[in-house]
Amino acid sequence: MSISDSASLAIRPLNTWDEYLAAEELQRVVWQMPDWRDAVPANLLITAQKNGGLVLGSFDGARLAGLCFSFVGLDRHLDPPALKQCSHMLAVLPEYQSRKLGVHLKLAQRELTRAQQIALITWTYDPLLALNANLNLVRLGAIARRYIENAYGEMSDMLNAGLASDRFEVEWWLDSPRVVACAASQVARVNWESAQRAGARAIFEIAWDAHQLPRIQHEHALDGPALLVEIPGDLAALKSRAPDLARDWRARTRSVFQRAFAAGYVATNFVLGTDPALRRAAYLLTQETV
Repeated sequence: MSISDSASLAIRPLNTWDEYLAAEELQRVVWQMPDWRDAVPANLLITAQKNGGLVLGSFDGARLAGLCFSFVGLDRHLDPPALKQCSHMLAVLPEYQSRKLGVHLKLAQRELTRAQQIALITWTYDPLLALNANLNLVRLGAIARRYIENAYGEMSDMLNAGLASDRFEVEWWLDSPRVVACAASQVARVNWESAQRAGARAIFEIAWDAHQLPRIQHEHALDGPALLVEIPGDLAALKSRAPDLARDWRARTRSVFQRAFAAGYVATNFVLGTDPALRRAAYLLTQETV
């Protein structure tokens, strides 16, 4: 069964042992894992899929180019608690990352989860990763209102090493108006200037040093109907060039997000600056009902 076709790449559940082994290898390549044991093993993927989980692949012929894995969980934040799909990973090989496979894999996951009569998918991601934020909040219409400090402890893969593994937990309410509109590509992007004209308050004042690295100069109070919380536009480059500065960004944003979420703000959008040289990026936090 093929769920969808993305630019000639078929998206469907994995169904052979060799495909599950390919899923192990894809994880190691994408996250540059020095320890093979960090990958979710094939036998666990098979067991999850046989028991309500979803292990979806994007295939270029017989080659596995992308992977999306979730398992059935119980969301205890809801009253009463309800079933959800807990999405553990989304991975696309580097040479396919310009082809929007991540979006198509998530939309296929949404379709199959709705068929299970489950209304919610959750997952975690590093809130300082601008590309992930754009995918999750803008393209998919997810929201975030929970911050998990050092969620996975010290991580050794190349993409996560060097920083505490702080994470947003995002909620993807599959039949909400915002998600339905995003799935149909009917949502207009909010830009930085329009957000500020609408009253969003920039929490950080940023200055670029002699090496064109962004440094937080001042932090404003968390008040008003909407907040703009800036993050580095390219975390990987910042970690490589100035690891201490990257850790400072982690600590400063951690404090802001924890206090903002506790005060009832929700991350509902993500905006980009208009100057490509600076690569500015920020979360838009609002107090709207979600």
